[in-house]
Amino acid sequence: MDQKGYVMSGLSFLLAIPAIFLVAVLVDMVHIGSESQSRVLQSDATFYAAEDIEFNTPIITEKTLQKITQTVIQSGKPLEDSRLDIKNALQGEMDSLSKKYSENGGINVKCTILSVDSSPDPFKIRVKSTVYVNKGSITHNESLSQDISIIDTNYPIPDPIPFIKCKSYGGITNTSTKICYGSSLVNFLKTKNMTNAEAYENSSSSLFIKKCPYDPYIGHGNSKSFIVLKNCIETGYFHESSDGACFLCRLEGKATCPHYGFETFIVPSNSSNLNIKSAPCSIDHVIFNETSYPGKEITYYVYGVNHYRLFLDNGHRQKYGLPMY
Repeated sequence: MDQKGYVMSGLSFLLAIPAIFLVAVLVDMVHIGSESQSRVLQSDATFYAAEDIEFNTPIITEKTLQKITQTVIQSGKPLEDSRLDIKNALQGEMDSLSKKYSENGGINVKCTILSVDSSPDPFKIRVKSTVYVNKGSITHNESLSQDISIIDTNYPIPDPIPFIKCKSYGGITNTSTKICYGSSLVNFLKTKNMTNAEAYENSSSSLFIKKCPYDPYIGHGNSKSFIVLKNCIETGYFHESSDGACFLCRLEGKATCPHYGFETFIVPSNSSNLNIKSAPCSIDHVIFNETSYPGKEITYYVYGVNHYRLFLDNGHRQKYGLPMY
């Protein structure tokens, strides 16, 4: 090879060097791009898993509450610690859900239920939890505090307190919407030596917990011919009350508690003795509390020979806008 050939070979090598560097840069860029895309996918999967846990916690809680309450009303046995029992049951459900993420998507999920307690809104309970999600190099941690409804029509929850209180006094039955006391409430009230307990023979109350929409409550009595009160009773609504027990304490068989709760009417039969003008107050927490007090008759509807009545004290008459005595 002559000197010219050496020069050409050297030039070719020098020209090839930039091409080699360019290929190396492109390969590195593809590698970085792949890593970046992988991190985006991992981040998306982590975010959606955390979001899914947050979305599903109220639904799973409502199902758990419904299941636990059904067990209580079927057995008539109160829970010793409703908050702990619900927390443990809910934790089991969340563990099962978390396991599915690992099995189906390779995502490490842990939802820890920290507490279950009463909410400032008595028609909700407060669930506090932490959510940990990990996939690859992406980790997400979040603390949640959720106020979860107990009046969702998709998962209706019955009032447990009547089934607990009346179990030993003949038991009670129910229709699809109402609790029917038969003689059990009379027997229960007689053990407390309440005068005119027989006014509650074949009485009834609402089966499912439903929040009364007629607010302020004073409108119940201020309406023409007590039509709001009549509709409220027929629909079976519950009302906020600082005296009535909260839902969690009702599961423990308590008619009153320190928490902000609710109350409903227990309605005497329309064929009850019309000569009775005073009987135990027709508010559930008054009747089921250890100490009850009387109320005076108020007729809110008459149809033929049927008289629809309540027995209310002045405090509850004032709350619902009804005439005082």
